Amino acid sequence: MSSKLHFSLGVLLCACPLAAQVVTAPGDTTTIRINSRVVYVDVIVRDSSGRVVHGLRQKDFSVKEDGSSQPVDYFDEHTYSLDQKPIAATTAKPGATQFTNAPAPGATVGSVNIILFDLLNTPALDQLPARQALLKFLTELPPGQQVALFVLSDHLRMYQDFTSSSDRLIAAAKALDPKSLALIQSKGEMARDEDFLIKLAAAIGRNPGDAVGKLRTQNEMTNSFNQNVRSVATLEALSEIARATSGYPGRKNLMWLSESFPVTFTGQPGTLRGGNVVQPDDARQTANLLANAQIAVYPISLLGLQVEGAMAEVSELKAVSAQGQFNDRSALRAGMSDLAIDTGGEAFTGTNDFARAMQVSIKDGSNYYTLAYRPLNTDWNGSFRKIHVDLAVKGYSLSYRRGYYALENVSPATNVQQAGMQQLNKALQPDTPESTMLVLKSQVGLPDSAHQALRVASSVDPTTLGLITTADGHRRGQLLVMLVAFNDAGGEKPAEQPQSPPQTSAVLNLDFSPDLYQQVLSKGIGFAQQLKLPPGHYRLRLGVSDLQSHRIGTLDMPVQVN
Repeated sequence: MSSKLHFSLGVLLCACPLAAQVVTAPGDTTTIRINSRVVYVDVIVRDSSGRVVHGLRQKDFSVKEDGSSQPVDYFDEHTYSLDQKPIAATTAKPGATQFTNAPAPGATVGSVNIILFDLLNTPALDQLPARQALLKFLTELPPGQQVALFVLSDHLRMYQDFTSSSDRLIAAAKALDPKSLALIQSKGEMARDEDFLIKLAAAIGRNPGDAVGKLRTQNEMTNSFNQNVRSVATLEALSEIARATSGYPGRKNLMWLSESFPVTFTGQPGTLRGGNVVQPDDARQTANLLANAQIAVYPISLLGLQVEGAMAEVSELKAVSAQGQFNDRSALRAGMSDLAIDTGGEAFTGTNDFARAMQVSIKDGSNYYTLAYRPLNTDWNGSFRKIHVDLAVKGYSLSYRRGYYALENVSPATNVQQAGMQQLNKALQPDTPESTMLVLKSQVGLPDSAHQALRVASSVDPTTLGLITTADGHRRGQLLVMLVAFNDAGGEKPAEQPQSPPQTSAVLNLDFSPDLYQQVLSKGIGFAQQLKLPPGHYRLRLGVSDLQSHRIGTLDMPVQVN
């Protein structure tokens, strides 16, 4: 895995006009947790021919949670037409001093689509044809579609932020550098290794069975360890994608191109394909992040078509049994089907037409109904809640996510700041995509004759926070804020980063009376930071962590200090 930069809790922030509203909350106050949990369920309705059905009304739907009927508070139908105009890509202008991570107005025309090109879980032999299929798809991208391109290798990278420009996406895809991470081998590669050992043993007069047996034992041990590594890294990547895209309203389609899908979220949380196990809490948290961000997963297998009795790449070796291949394919399909059903997507296996699979994902994910309800069961005990949607009109099939984990929104009092710092540390890494879970706005003041330090005045949208309400009507919470300055070569090669880049941080204790809270609803919660920086190009990264809800917002700001 890649090396991480280290951040530490440091200098207290200086004040700005709204910072006077941030005061230390008394430690002995009784609180009332206001239940504002809303569950969103996006439903795709298809007829017997597989065509998307339009024109249904709220009264046609009913929702149950763990068998109990739930009142639907919100209903909307989303449709997409190829006649809608594309959206111009927006990027920070050179010399800009005002920045935000809020999606641009109108940024959700069509659907919000995420392509995850997964090199970590794909052997090197299958990466090149997948890249070619990706390029084919991007050249045929319908207008108005917002697409972001992520690549998972040793860690997650965003190669292209959301854009409807095919040219920009194609340029990003061409910049991909497929590489083997030596963490996964295809059946063909393993079969070739065994075939080589058999021939070598015969040539030197040794028993080939002993050599092959030792190789298989070694491979089993190595593969078990590597699968755990891949599973943990995959969960982290899915969590980062959810944080990066949650600020975009509505459903998102995650088209996951991979040869293997090592995680599952229902049944026994944390149990992975192949019997390996990660921490159940990590799997549950990732599942809920995807659900809260309204992300539907479309697993797209990169194995493609296979010939009867053997995979095309190893059929001539005849080293893999037909029964073994059948079992592998069945396990793959089962895992992909679980991912799709659990999240409301669709799985694509046994096809070389990856571009068509992605086009179907976009079309289906652009035409859906959103239902929202407030759960009647307010016991947040961490259990899995099953969701069931019924339609009064018969003869249609429904696709939607099948549940969520009833995790408590508010963190326990112990080690809150330490846990928040660890989460924010991950979000502030220079290659980690921006997180939109908290909406941030900042204005940068460059050093001048009156100010030696660079100044950043920021605000966070209070409606994106998980504030708790006390008996006297006050809203309270804690924010961990940090500003880091990364070296930036101004669009050329990235500059080498120091192990501890310039930074400033603090914990903000929030306490708003009812009247004061009404003010910050319109103005935001403000704070200011300063950094003394030598001349050069920098990429400032602001990070804010809500210690109650675990939500994180980050914001990148390219600046030049003269």
